[in-house]
Amino acid sequence: MNIGLIITRFPPDLVGGAELQIRQVAVELARRGHAVTVFTRRYNGRPFVERQDGYLIRRRRELPIPAVRMLWDTIPALWSIFRHRPRPQVLLCYQMLNSGLIGVIAQFALGIPAVVSIRGQEEYRISDSLRNRLLVPAIFRRARSVVVQMPEIRNDLQEQLERAGKSELNQSLQSKISVVPNGVSISCSQRSRGTNVVFIGRLIAGKGVAHLIEALKELPNLEAIIVGDGPDRQRLEDLAQGLRVTFVGEVPPEAVVQYLQQARMLVLPSLREGLPNVILEAMANGVPVVTTRAGGTADLVRHNESGLLFDPGDVPQLVQHMDQLSSNDTLWERLGESGMELARSYSWDIVTPQIEQLLVDATNNGYAK
Repeated sequence: MNIGLIITRFPPDLVGGAELQIRQVAVELARRGHAVTVFTRRYNGRPFVERQDGYLIRRRRELPIPAVRMLWDTIPALWSIFRHRPRPQVLLCYQMLNSGLIGVIAQFALGIPAVVSIRGQEEYRISDSLRNRLLVPAIFRRARSVVVQMPEIRNDLQEQLERAGKSELNQSLQSKISVVPNGVSISCSQRSRGTNVVFIGRLIAGKGVAHLIEALKELPNLEAIIVGDGPDRQRLEDLAQGLRVTFVGEVPPEAVVQYLQQARMLVLPSLREGLPNVILEAMANGVPVVTTRAGGTADLVRHNESGLLFDPGDVPQLVQHMDQLSSNDTLWERLGESGMELARSYSWDIVTPQIEQLLVDATNNGYAK
């Protein structure tokens, strides 16, 4: 099957969760004999056409004017898909805007079914912005199918549509929404025996790192490593003055395991989420996870079984969980072992066939404008 993958930015230009997932999806689908092409923007002078790891990357020019970038971007994206040979039989679009928008326009204009994969709660919350209110319902109506990472995200999506008065759209979506989780590479031979509190992710307000720093003020004996970069970094460094906190900045994806091997626990205090890759990676390394009931995390992390959960912004509960994991070796051992066992059910050998079947189904359902 000829498969097109659409994403705005592709590693190494951005190494966020969606970008790392789609790169591995490309690798895994190519290994299974499919012709895979990634359609993305061009950054940093990279070649317009490049082959790596068995798949092709087609990059298009990026317009450096943010106010009109999304509208402009659809034109070269569609042209890139149109002239590619052999033409894709199906498009898997990571993120609603603007990849999902490109996908549904390509479906309408070129007859290529579009599967839109939602990567986070902010993508479908219609009340969040005028852009979402105008475009997200249209993408839902046109997409051949819609993918979420966990059942809780599907439930939240349905609730948001009902709140926005989109009951009819919610009903029509039921027949074409699927749950396919993220995959994780299971490669470590032994679990982490580290001693640090570790956070890995973008340093933006929605990740809740300020709440982690507040919690560390109540637990001065704990050492923490903050891995990642972003616009909030300076503010967070200022908040952490006097604490045993090290900011290491952004690291290559392959270096993440090195920091997980230094971890006693992974703390992810996000206010909104999809299904964070780093939780699966931590579990695969036997690192107990402390995270919020946001997005799909409550489906993945079962409280007191495979990790510890707290409500977004509840710093006292976060303090309690961190204190428990730092001092209770029995709890730490149990949660780590349980997490490793659970991570095996999200291995790429299990997840890739689900993605493959979703794409096959999309091509078999016919096309109607």
